[in-house]
Amino acid sequence: MGRKKIQIQRITDERNKQVTFTKRKFGLMKKAYELSVLCDCEIALIIFNHANKLFQYASTDMDKVLLKYTEYNEPHESRTNADIIETLRKKGFNGCDSPEPDGEDSIDQSPLNDDKYRKTTEDLDVLFKRYGVIIPSWLIRLTHQSVLFQPQLSHLGCTVC
Repeated sequence: MGRKKIQIQRITDERNKQVTFTKRKFGLMKKAYELSVLCDCEIALIIFNHANKLFQYASTDMDKVLLKYTEYNEPHESRTNADIIETLRKKGFNGCDSPEPDGEDSIDQSPLNDDKYRKTTEDLDVLFKRYGVIIPSWLIRLTHQSVLFQPQLSHLGCTVC
């Protein structure tokens, strides 16, 4: 069972926009956490919603990461929406959600990566438990591997809605 590709365009319905924002914000923060753990890097994520409310995530201390950013003088990669759209057009993706993984972008399914995934998932579950996050059932169903993690989720005291 795969996910349907969606057109990336502004959502006009306020309720759908809020639901999508909440789900994707959570997904983005989860990916930032995973990247920081797997690749041992510092991440600062700042999001302002349409009502100008601030949401932030930092793998370490936000102020230290921002200070490091402001003092950084070397050339670096910086992208805007226009850059991303142009890159996607060159690759042949026209407004659809994330492309299918190809050989270059796909993740190797080695035992080492499985162990890193398991460790990251366990670390994330501990954080969820510590901050009282309820993991929604749609998130559990996203992967066929979720069945393997049901005992750990129950053991950690996470609630599956």
